[in-house]
Amino acid sequence: MNKIGNQQMLREINKALLLHLIHERGPVSRVELSRETKLSPSTVSILVDEVIREGLVHETGTSGSGVGRKMTMLEIKADSGYVVGIDLSNPRCVLLDMKGELKAVQKIPRLLGAEQIRDELAGTVMSFLEHHDIGLEQVRRIGISVPGRIDESKQTVIGAIPIGLDRLELGAIMEEALGAPVQLVNDIDAAGFAERYNGTAQGLRTILYILIDYGVGAGLVIDNHIYRGSSGRAGRTPELGQFSMIRYAESLKLQFPEHFAETATPEQTLQEFTRLGMSGTSPVSDELERLVNDIAADCNRMMNLMNPEAVILSGWIAEEDALFAKLAARIQELEHGVPEPTPVQAAHWKTNGAAVGAATLGLHEMFRMMMID
Repeated sequence: MNKIGNQQMLREINKALLLHLIHERGPVSRVELSRETKLSPSTVSILVDEVIREGLVHETGTSGSGVGRKMTMLEIKADSGYVVGIDLSNPRCVLLDMKGELKAVQKIPRLLGAEQIRDELAGTVMSFLEHHDIGLEQVRRIGISVPGRIDESKQTVIGAIPIGLDRLELGAIMEEALGAPVQLVNDIDAAGFAERYNGTAQGLRTILYILIDYGVGAGLVIDNHIYRGSSGRAGRTPELGQFSMIRYAESLKLQFPEHFAETATPEQTLQEFTRLGMSGTSPVSDELERLVNDIAADCNRMMNLMNPEAVILSGWIAEEDALFAKLAARIQELEHGVPEPTPVQAAHWKTNGAAVGAATLGLHEMFRMMMID
């Protein structure tokens, strides 16, 4: 690479570093940025002025007291753009501003199969944005959470059985339709990231995250790194698959037709199941006991292997406080020979976790430090 090219690359690396620090630590001064990065004050000033002109950063007042010169503070400008998060498993869209604040959540229609997703997803996102008075030009990134395996480098869904996808280049399709960079992420990884970033698991380095909703799986975070296994299949929990929302709701209707209406949605069926089971209505209460025991036993096996700092439960099993408390207590009862039971906590973001995580990952991609291979 020639000298001009090297200088331009160095400039972009330094600019990305400053944006990363302003995003992570703002409000922060130019003096603090220079001290932290070891860049000269003049270089920091030039690059900061550039990102201010681009609209990403703004000055938010001064800091300091006494007779000395006060420092002008810098922050990411919250309304300088938005990131969109889409969850295709528990279908919804979320909108975050540039500081990561949740601005809107909206359920969207369930889309199944390559043809329907290819034809309708972009229009669904545009309708969501129009409803909240956001133009496409204001969207800086889009994250899409998928219940299955993905190839991040090729932006391709390798396979997602719950939504009927197989080898679909979804990232490229959505980028062409919406004109913003798109990032695909597994739904469990996305939801777990949301909890670690600003949810229940914030500050924890080793967690077991279990989602039982439309999709089922476990997110394994070991020493602050998502563990996916040698072929990206770590966290599969086939034993818990029977409790996925649609599958389990249909099973309940077949077992107890006198208690659950054939026309009820999966959500309505499971809400009624929880109500009847927790109130002691037989034989539904016996089925609820089986559910609790089976889930607790599977959690215990994973906990014995991982020894996590906490277990985070999400999905329909964590929506009702009474059912969650019963399940958490049973999980801890199965721990033996430990000084203190492992904390079992409900996810902060609940059913919005995968969409929020997909959007948050997009935001982090914007403000990440550039690395040279």
